[in-house]
Amino acid sequence: MIRLIGLVLVAATMTGCLFVVDSRESIGDQQWDQGELDRVDVGSTRADWIRNNFGSPDRVSTYDNGREVWRYRNTSERESEIGLFLLFNINIERESAETLALEISDGVVTDYWVEKR
Repeated sequence: MIRLIGLVLVAATMTGCLFVVDSRESIGDQQWDQGELDRVDVGSTRADWIRNNFGSPDRVSTYDNGREVWRYRNTSERESEIGLFLLFNINIERESAETLALEISDGVVTDYWVEKR
């Protein structure tokens, strides 16, 4: 009987060692943050202020009417590993990106939006 109780106790304490979970998150390129975006006032924020605070855009689209759309991209990556010791192992990787698009006309921000992927 004592052997059975001892065996059950050993088995119960070892189960915590068999299950493995590991998670890492890394932030990639960050060109803008929500605090700076909150300071953008449609109709009055100037393009030079955007360039000074956010830097050069990743991409600029220019249209026939003189309007431009500047795009800034933020990226991050999350990796998780779940496994049962020596039996199976699952790796889950997820990359996310947010793109800030600013519409600029006559040197002033006329609209902006965030595209999530």
